[in-house]
Amino acid sequence: MNADDARRVLLVRSFEAPMTPPWTAADAAWASEQAARAAGERAEADVLIAQRAGLAAARLTEREPAVRAVLAATTWPGWLGGALLALALLAGAASDAIGPSQRINILAPPLLALLVWNLAVYAVLALHGLRPAGATQADAGGPIRRALIRWLERAGTRATRSAPAASTLRRFASAWAEASAALHGARIATVLHAAAAAFAIGALAALYLRGIAFEYRAGWDSTFLTAQHVQQWLGLVLGPASALSGLALPDAAQLASLRFSVGPGENAARWIHLHALTIALAVLLPRTALALSAAWRARRLARHLPLPLDEPYYQRLLPARDGERRAVQVLPYSYALPPALQPALRAALESGLGPRLDLRLNDSVPLGGEDELATLSLPPSPGAVVVVLFALTATPERETHGAFVQALATRAPAGQQLVVLVDESGFRARFGGADGAARHEQRRTAWRQMLGELGRTPVFVDLSAPDLQALEADKGLQA
Repeated sequence: MNADDARRVLLVRSFEAPMTPPWTAADAAWASEQAARAAGERAEADVLIAQRAGLAAARLTEREPAVRAVLAATTWPGWLGGALLALALLAGAASDAIGPSQRINILAPPLLALLVWNLAVYAVLALHGLRPAGATQADAGGPIRRALIRWLERAGTRATRSAPAASTLRRFASAWAEASAALHGARIATVLHAAAAAFAIGALAALYLRGIAFEYRAGWDSTFLTAQHVQQWLGLVLGPASALSGLALPDAAQLASLRFSVGPGENAARWIHLHALTIALAVLLPRTALALSAAWRARRLARHLPLPLDEPYYQRLLPARDGERRAVQVLPYSYALPPALQPALRAALESGLGPRLDLRLNDSVPLGGEDELATLSLPPSPGAVVVVLFALTATPERETHGAFVQALATRAPAGQQLVVLVDESGFRARFGGADGAARHEQRRTAWRQMLGELGRTPVFVDLSAPDLQALEADKGLQA
């Protein structure tokens, strides 16, 4: 899936999770049907989802004019790279890379600052590359990348300020900024490295052009350094260029005669050549290599921008295939789930576990029934999910509720997922108001503490009005 496809996918997702006007469930069904017809139901998931997103985005653009504006605002400005390169080239040409008064101070030419700046950049990049992978992923990729994310979010906000679906489009802008951070980071790196190389080219070109029209003199002076010190310094900085070009560096006696305090110095041609070759070695070549590497990374990401297609939202967009149904067995414990809430239970589990569930709901296991667990028929597949359903109205007890969870965990095949679901509908119906809210939180805390001692995290859901979006993101269902 390329970057444009991924952007449209995230746009459509922002209108579908949750469903937001002007997009409707009928529109979503239409997009799925048309995409399956165009791409084929057996098409790869990314192809089918991208096809569907293209169709849906086109219809959304017709319904909501701000969609076109936010898509334009979140598009990478292709002109930006060319403009920055031209600006860097001109800035380099306009810089005084050789020094004032047609004299080169061979100890401190302005080109030396260019060299130091680039070496500092390499050091920072090297240190960043040495960081542990976990630390690199934990931050947002550096200040420039974080600034870009903020810029994309603000661009989306400006484009949607007065739109009826403004909040939805802002959510899309944030999602796209996060998903495209690596791509945009690579693009920024490409531009910055190329701009640094362009600045050096401009500076060197201007240096040689001025050298043709004027004679420059090279020399030095220092309050503290002797000729021997200067010789050592020049060997360190210009030694590689000297060895490569064959232009010899002067010895200490020759350097002593180049003091401006004792004479006019010498013609600066060899110093210009040596400094230019040093800049080429230390700036042009590395920066060009870094720019090419970043450009390759950006091109690869633009062609294939990964999205988490295994998430339930994306899985729901795919047509069912043979053998893809996942066995889910729900074991209510000391809780008779009302029949009216059973569709909500399926919707809640599909939000967290994905669609196409082969759902089985057992009769309620009586309090203390953990002793009879051996008589229960559980799914043998390691890929199946066993859901223990408790009611929040019950006070959690380690000897009963906890023992049942532990018994199930012991009996489950290796790798089988065990989910602890706590239905809050009865508790909310019984206790309302401020006092009810406090009681509700206290009861939640009690369940968390009891299950936490067993290494389990409960998933709380109000089956009378489940928050499907929150369940989709709940880690307790995705474990």
